[in-house]
Amino acid sequence: MKKLSLCVLSIVLFSTISFAQDSKEPDFKDARLATLKGDSISLSDYVGKHKFVLIDFWASWCGPCMREMPNVKAAYEKYKSRGLEIVGISLDRDKAAWEGAVKRVGITWPQATDYNAQGSKVANLYGVQYIPYIVIFDKNGKMVAKNLHGEALLKKLEELMPAK
Repeated sequence: MKKLSLCVLSIVLFSTISFAQDSKEPDFKDARLATLKGDSISLSDYVGKHKFVLIDFWASWCGPCMREMPNVKAAYEKYKSRGLEIVGISLDRDKAAWEGAVKRVGITWPQATDYNAQGSKVANLYGVQYIPYIVIFDKNGKMVAKNLHGEALLKKLEELMPAK
């Protein structure tokens, strides 16, 4: 009986370990989104293309997002020459409000949306519960940081992309 129990326990334990390894989700999850110009882009157009990619989930109606935008802009201006690309993912439903915020703030990096606001499929893929929410991928497409803001964001980018 001891051998049978040990055998069953081993099988259950082995199955659990195998299941955990097999069900591990990859860091990067692709999504196809609409741009302001009406084109579509995929996150895979940017992530894993030998650049660091910062995905910024935000919305024009989000006060904390708009307060964080100067930090994101500063990061882009400082690190784009070191290999940083930013992709903004708006959770706006109103294209005019989104476009107005992009112009008002002076956002120059790619912007995209799925027009689903809180039901956004791409936000759900990345477990976004609130915005602003940032995800950073390294040059190989591995997630290296998430949910950083202000000085913590700039410090992480400096760590990842130090001046040469």
